[in-house]
Amino acid sequence: MKGLSSIIIIDDDPLIRLIVSKKLQAMGLDTYEAASGEEGLRLFDEIKADAVLLDVMMPSGMDGYTTCSALRNRTNGEHLPILMMTGLEDVESINQAYEAGATDFITKPLNTTLLGHRVRYLLKGSQVTQQLLQSKQRLHQMAYYDELTELPNRLFFLEYLQRMIAQAERQKTKMGVLFIDLDGFKRINDTLGHHVGDQVLRVIGERLYKSIRANDALARSASERDDVSLARLGGDEFTLLLTALDRNESAMTVAERIRVNLAQPIVLGEHELVTTTSIGIAIYPDDGETAEDLLKHADLAMYYAKRTGGDMYRYFSWKMTEIALRRLVLENHLRKAIERGELELYYQPQLDIVHGKFNGLEALLRWRNSELGSVSPAEFIPLAEDTGLIISIGEWVLREACAQIQNWRSRGFPLDRIAVNVSAVQFLHRGFSGVVERILNETGLEPEVLELELTESALVSDVDYVMNVLTQLKKIGVQLAIDDFGTGYSSLSRLKSFPIDRLKVDQTFVRNLEQSTNDSAIASAIIAMAGSMDMKVTAEGVESDFQLDFLKKKYCDEAQGYLLSKPLAALEFEQFLMKSNAIASADG
Repeated sequence: MKGLSSIIIIDDDPLIRLIVSKKLQAMGLDTYEAASGEEGLRLFDEIKADAVLLDVMMPSGMDGYTTCSALRNRTNGEHLPILMMTGLEDVESINQAYEAGATDFITKPLNTTLLGHRVRYLLKGSQVTQQLLQSKQRLHQMAYYDELTELPNRLFFLEYLQRMIAQAERQKTKMGVLFIDLDGFKRINDTLGHHVGDQVLRVIGERLYKSIRANDALARSASERDDVSLARLGGDEFTLLLTALDRNESAMTVAERIRVNLAQPIVLGEHELVTTTSIGIAIYPDDGETAEDLLKHADLAMYYAKRTGGDMYRYFSWKMTEIALRRLVLENHLRKAIERGELELYYQPQLDIVHGKFNGLEALLRWRNSELGSVSPAEFIPLAEDTGLIISIGEWVLREACAQIQNWRSRGFPLDRIAVNVSAVQFLHRGFSGVVERILNETGLEPEVLELELTESALVSDVDYVMNVLTQLKKIGVQLAIDDFGTGYSSLSRLKSFPIDRLKVDQTFVRNLEQSTNDSAIASAIIAMAGSMDMKVTAEGVESDFQLDFLKKKYCDEAQGYLLSKPLAALEFEQFLMKSNAIASADG
């Protein structure tokens, strides 16, 4: 009964109070006495007792039923153990006691031994109730509040925002949602570690809270926490709700105050850090009428601010085109695709036409987002190149592909080569060859197993620089291929000077081999030219037996396409390879 030791005895009979007090004190409990209901209520307000023993029949003032109801309405009285003492044993009196809120009752004349057991039982039950309440409070804290900053989280904010939208609709008022994101926070985490990053986020949370003046979040009910209008959505993203705006421009004042406050240096030990902030603003009902739409549009406005230099705020505007909105949404999600585990490699097998075996494969990047669904590489790869995200994404692809084929080879799968596409932006980025060498060392993959597929556009820029990178890669030992050959602008003389191992015939030529004599002539010329230059040839986009037969007659080395297999997830690729090898063995 630790922590549950104070009991108030309310009875107009001083002898009863004395007997009960002596008994409870002998049990190690502290007792307080009151001769009336009014006195008992005042006493409870003072000491917040852990239980109350209450006489039913008190001739003057409040009787026990009225006192019991009043106790239940007091702060901390909802779960208070109340034992009513009564000489009335009729059903009506018992029901009335429970209806008034009694936890239990005991009849007079009192049996003090029974009374002791009843009190002990009530206190133990109260302990359990308090523990359940504390557990419930902890669960609520975990569900609705951010552990690091102790601010409300995304779930809490969205629920609160939806309630405030309903209120704003009734009152015909405006609100503003501010989406706040730190510029360059990833750099702090990467250079100083997540421990310092967490300290920065705590400071930012405190500064944001202090930046909010009382009139920035109006119409809060007394039961709401004062900080409910501010939330941490996750990472370095925060959001703020401004209620009862008199005009849209009022949100700008708050945004500017936040921008200035967060730009002040943060001193953590020996580090002095400066963080700037990008803020997006969406207005209800102008920019959306649901919590999800307002948050999404504020997010879009924030990314528009970030993409135009950061350290500023921007209002959401419907003048943004659908293409621009789509691009902003994609960029927003693509920036977090790796850490969220949304990227995946699929593998398309390549057939050695001469020997009839699948001993090579191409790694193909896929992106599936929980909100956007599957996004086409034709849409997100150019965006990744424009924004520079292709550097980190390309490195992830390279590492994942090398680790996967190394796993398969160690398990006995007969795979001689894996082809990985390399963006021109990635290839021309300083230190690319060093990244390749480091990944090979990390994964333990033999360099000659890795084939890097480059586009012709990557080879037509700074010739000396390109040649230098190609030479470094060949020293490492990797193979080099030109992807989509025939669609670019590289000259044969330049091609001859590059240390290229393979040409990949673009699928546009392969697709029309049967219908177009020009395409069949181009494909034949590429195969013949590559042979004369001691290069291998892989034909892409093979979809018919005619195409495969044509390529075989022209002595093309390899083929890939839907006739052979669509791109497959890793497990599906394993199953395909085991099945195809089993068939090949049977034919042999």
